[in-house]
Amino acid sequence: MSTILITGANRGLGLEFAHQYAADGWEVLAASRQPEMSADLKQLAAQHPTVGLHRLDVTDEEFVQDLADKLDGKPIDVLLHSSGIYPREGQHIGEIDYDGWREAMETNLFGVMRVTEALLENVAASQRKQIAAISTSLSLLCGVQGGSVAQAGTSYQYRSSKTALNMALSILAKELEPRGISVVLLDPGWVKTDMGGAHAPLSPQESIAGMRKVLAGKPMEISGKFLGHDGVPRPW
Repeated sequence: MSTILITGANRGLGLEFAHQYAADGWEVLAASRQPEMSADLKQLAAQHPTVGLHRLDVTDEEFVQDLADKLDGKPIDVLLHSSGIYPREGQHIGEIDYDGWREAMETNLFGVMRVTEALLENVAASQRKQIAAISTSLSLLCGVQGGSVAQAGTSYQYRSSKTALNMALSILAKELEPRGISVVLLDPGWVKTDMGGAHAPLSPQESIAGMRKVLAGKPMEISGKFLGHDGVPRPW
């Protein structure tokens, strides 16, 4: 049985990933800050004995290390980083919310790297050896937002954190290539979630089904790439 660990599994994309992988018989390690407070996660675990709930705050080194200690070298075929925040306040020059910006970097960038470092040997011990993170084409420096979660506005915090994530995982893919560990970035598209809003054209089911198809390919063939839910490469 293959195993996937999903951060931010209590809602949105992370929750739908958990649903779909559990339905296909994977062992799902569903991690979130307060999994016991998520009725959806508890219901999923009740329906599927292969789903385990784990407390994880990706911004807290103690939480991350506690999870690593608990898993104790357990092989993880896919480490999927779905945790993310989108600060909405202080988005214009003269009123920038620097605390919100720091929080975005801590969650969207440092959190991914922190969890990856802690669980890297778990991934290395698996058969697939795959690390994936949710990014977004909204992070492009060219300023073209396209079909994104924010059709207007500057979005300093979110976009800069995702751009930094893209660079960090691009470097990580090169560093881990000799070990046969795949690192891929995924653009889910504009999805109907709390973050994406009700007017988004994609349902979570459609987006996740597409990204799962991408991840199901040969891991090293997609390593170091930034791919959409449709499998099409995204510009950096």
